[in-house]
Amino acid sequence: MTFVTAEPYIGHLGLDGVGDTKGLLESEMRQHHIKWLTSSRVKKVEAGRMTVEQVGDDGAAKGETELPFGFSMMLPAFRGIAPLRGIEGLSNPRGFTLVDKYQRNPKYTNIFAVGVCVAIPPTGPTPVPCGVPKTGFMIESMVTATAGNIGLLLRGEEPRHQASWNAVCLADFGDSGVAFVAQPQIPPRNVNWSSSGKWVHGAKIAFEKYFLHKMRRGTSETFYEKLTLDVLGINKLKEIVTDSP
Repeated sequence: MTFVTAEPYIGHLGLDGVGDTKGLLESEMRQHHIKWLTSSRVKKVEAGRMTVEQVGDDGAAKGETELPFGFSMMLPAFRGIAPLRGIEGLSNPRGFTLVDKYQRNPKYTNIFAVGVCVAIPPTGPTPVPCGVPKTGFMIESMVTATAGNIGLLLRGEEPRHQASWNAVCLADFGDSGVAFVAQPQIPPRNVNWSSSGKWVHGAKIAFEKYFLHKMRRGTSETFYEKLTLDVLGINKLKEIVTDSP
């Protein structure tokens, strides 16, 4: 198996790494006999064969590699939906929606955006452009802030809820995995932690069962989930201090 990625190194994750994700993910891939090509882009795909171009640090092409395959999977670069692309002040050139710290578009203040469609600048230049991921907990924080701010507007008040954009991720490798916590997801961070082991695989299974249980019950956040996250200092909203009237 060969993993082809636009990242400049394994474990970059579009975030310039979290903790020691570089070392941890490289180690996991070696143990699972997975080779990799970084700073790469796909030139063409033919029947049973993919041509990949590697790019140097200076942005110049280093050469092409042909990868034969019996099965392949590609994740194309994300972009915003067609109705939003090309609207000045609403979206960036890729069609992602521009938002302020309240998840609201600065120009069209009746528009809020959450999740993958939000425009987030890359953490830094890379030979092949790398987008910033929008992870589950990060999106939950966006939704929480947006719902609160829309409620304030309906009551004639100004928005004041800000999403924390913290990231808590469990990457499963079948019988083991890598976990990381980034607070906030975009550097500079207050928490920059990662770990690996078989416990991650078990934690991933437990979380999936817990999440599906929540969805069946229609519960967005249980009190014990909130209590646990509060104890760990992982919050969905930033603490906003307002002047007393």
